[in-house]
Amino acid sequence: MSSQKRVGVVLAGGYSTRFGEQEKALAEVNKRPVITHVVTRVDPTADRILINCRRDQQADFESALDSTTADVEFVCDPVPDSGPAAGLRTALETVSEPVVAVVACDMLFLDSSFLDWLFEKMDGADGTVPYVDGTPQPTHAVFTTEPTRRAADDAVRTASGSLRDIPDRLDLGEILESRVLCCVE
Repeated sequence: MSSQKRVGVVLAGGYSTRFGEQEKALAEVNKRPVITHVVTRVDPTADRILINCRRDQQADFESALDSTTADVEFVCDPVPDSGPAAGLRTALETVSEPVVAVVACDMLFLDSSFLDWLFEKMDGADGTVPYVDGTPQPTHAVFTTEPTRRAADDAVRTASGSLRDIPDRLDLGEILESRVLCCVE
């Protein structure tokens, strides 16, 4: 790990509407909640982990994460259901570290070594984002904190609130799909 302090931001504030009645972050896989798998995988690459969620989710997430040793903090959305860009903005408001990894709460097979690789590829850019089928994957990416905080704020104020609005506002190192596949195989 580089000498720069890193934060892992797990975005978990959605309502899981496409997942049915259950909270997808709490769905069990191998007898552990999905969010536990995600946090365990982010932990080796981050000095601390922030989980952005709604206030009504926090107690259940805390309980689900009791079995981990990760340094986890919760950052609750002041206005629920404002979209993932707002969730990222809320999390980044509490970050003083220079760089963050951003992941979604349902990324069960996240690879911490891939996140480390993305950090290494930043090379002065505002972040490193993998592209799959020509589309940026901002929830499997790393960013410098301050420019991303401004981009998230701008995306919330002027756009749809989607995370996909953030990469266009940053000077990013783009990792094309062929390079992603090379790294993870």
